[in-house]
Amino acid sequence: MRHRPHTSRFQLIAYALPAVPLAIILFPAYAILPSFYAHRTHIPLATIGAILLISRLFDAIIDPAIGYLSDKTRTRWGSRKPWLVVGAVAAAVTVYRLYVPPADADWLYYATWFLLFYLAFTLIEIPHKAWGTDIVRTYMERSEVSTYLGMAFAIGNLAFATVPFIPAIGGSGYDATTLRVVALLVIALLPLTVGTALWFAPQGQPVAAERITIAGLVLSAITNRPFLRFLLIFVLAGFGQGIFYGAVFLYVGSLLRLGTDFPYILLADALCTLIAVPVWFRLIGRFEKHRAWGIGMMVSASAIAGMWLTPPGLAGFPLLVGLIIVRAAGGAVIYVAPHALLGDVVDYDILRTRSNRAGNYHALMALVTKANGAAGGGLALVLIGVLGFKTGVANTADAIVGFKMVVLALSSVIIAGSAIAAWTFPLDRRRHDIVRRRIQGRVSP
Repeated sequence: MRHRPHTSRFQLIAYALPAVPLAIILFPAYAILPSFYAHRTHIPLATIGAILLISRLFDAIIDPAIGYLSDKTRTRWGSRKPWLVVGAVAAAVTVYRLYVPPADADWLYYATWFLLFYLAFTLIEIPHKAWGTDIVRTYMERSEVSTYLGMAFAIGNLAFATVPFIPAIGGSGYDATTLRVVALLVIALLPLTVGTALWFAPQGQPVAAERITIAGLVLSAITNRPFLRFLLIFVLAGFGQGIFYGAVFLYVGSLLRLGTDFPYILLADALCTLIAVPVWFRLIGRFEKHRAWGIGMMVSASAIAGMWLTPPGLAGFPLLVGLIIVRAAGGAVIYVAPHALLGDVVDYDILRTRSNRAGNYHALMALVTKANGAAGGGLALVLIGVLGFKTGVANTADAIVGFKMVVLALSSVIIAGSAIAAWTFPLDRRRHDIVRRRIQGRVSP
């Protein structure tokens, strides 16, 4: 990646670092903790699924508010940096309570700390991503920032995947001991990564010429056609993946009877993702962001659909690992293309409204991201519970087929739909260059 005179590679790395601890805690919150709480506390799967769904109402209020306030914040340290400090402190407290529950934890404990955990997560995530939009402006520079961010996120995923392989931990897979170590690791990394970003990364220069109002935010979003198309792609891709991730731990452990091998499967996924992220940056330069996004999602959907053919037991392990690697290679595009493309959508909004609402747009997308994961995972758990699937018992053939229909077939169809929608996204490189030149012409003396 080329060096830039105003924003160096080191500064971009410093900016991206807070994504590492965020990634360590995000995946297990969707894919591991629901099943962990179901086994440890005996909360029914349907109840856990309902908690995940209901929690999105909380996010619907909190996320846009944080984005709005982030855009409005004016301090000597910039608009975004103070929010990361508050979020890091809150995340350090809540992650331990959620990941290390007491033996008598019930559904109320899980619901309370799940909500507070995501509030802390949002306090960092939304201002952090909006900050990246402020740092650079051009089409490929946005992709470069997103690639650094994606690499940091992939490193976080890999760190989580390697924890069970550390001999000194003494855990067995993703059990209570392992999750406690994960929580402590995140608590240690938060001040290091956030502090580095605050000290070394540039503040960026938000472009804004008019006062931002809540009514203007809503009107801008619903009249921004590229954003509405972006939202459609993002919702379909995230919701489909949320269904898959929400039940993948159960799929591997209960259906394929490979629960003890899940750390190896997750490690393969994380390694492949880390390798694939910079490859997608190169492919974006050739195919453009939206088409690369579509290709990646179609590859991911095909791999998930293929998992229907995986036999249970060790006989299915090689096929499962191969399909997981293919899914990870395709799915890695989400760490590069969406965030970079959203920055272009924000530029289009700046041209139309003369206001920088980056924080608000990233708040909306953070809300959608969490809604996708929680709603998709929650819906998956509710549906497979209704269809008769249970943990810790021998399931009927109908329950197993129902599980596969929800977790594999439904998720792959929805993800494929996102690929089709992404292919025809209207704001390509040529059109964004026009938008950027008009913005620069407006602010030039």
